[in-house]
Amino acid sequence: MQNRAAMLRSPALLNEIMAEGIVTKSHGVVSFPLPASHGSGESPAGELRRDAAPRFGRSRQMADCLRSDLLYSEKRPRDLLFRVIEEIVAEHSGEPVILSRLTREAASRARQAQGTGFAFEHWETASKAVVKAMLCAGVLLATDGSAILPGITAQATPVAGLRDSYVDITEAFLMEVLIRRLGDVTTRDHTALAHALFRQFDPGIPLEELEDRVVILVAQLADRVELRGELYCAREPAPTHGFA
Repeated sequence: MQNRAAMLRSPALLNEIMAEGIVTKSHGVVSFPLPASHGSGESPAGELRRDAAPRFGRSRQMADCLRSDLLYSEKRPRDLLFRVIEEIVAEHSGEPVILSRLTREAASRARQAQGTGFAFEHWETASKAVVKAMLCAGVLLATDGSAILPGITAQATPVAGLRDSYVDITEAFLMEVLIRRLGDVTTRDHTALAHALFRQFDPGIPLEELEDRVVILVAQLADRVELRGELYCAREPAPTHGFA
């Protein structure tokens, strides 16, 4: 941990990290600064239909916000990628693979494993988005047990493990990105958040369950997000030189 702290005190490395986000006190979770705009960054991964009803405009805005930083993925491909990433990491516990290879193998394995449950083609893009979200959420662990940091060395770092509850932490991170970036997310946006993050196009899954998922993850952000009236407000991130 002292070596990790010394690395973070290096101005050059700190600048690299700050270019992608700000490491907060909460287990190395990265919070991104507000971008200049929220234009639609077109990505083939999970693209929403352009002819969707106007009532999906808010969820489309949220999805586009995540797309702009290659963080968006549909729920079903994301879940499958989570599963195969966990399998790959476990299989290579004796000789961990570097992050760039893990990303490629996850895409290949997910494509083979998807079966006929749902149609999806853009596994390389989705895998990059899921792995980036996991990296920024601080759930990918190096051989010394510390979180792998975003930066120039991340893709060449062996991934030796995953944090407990990595799925919840990663999806809560995506929600935090939306709260920070959009700046106007309220309690009335639970349905839009559910559509943007967890929509599975499966009528057998009640929307109420997805909205419950939203409030559960928001509760996990209590140390970084506060409720002012109906508005979710991000607390100012504090840079840190180590991890809890």
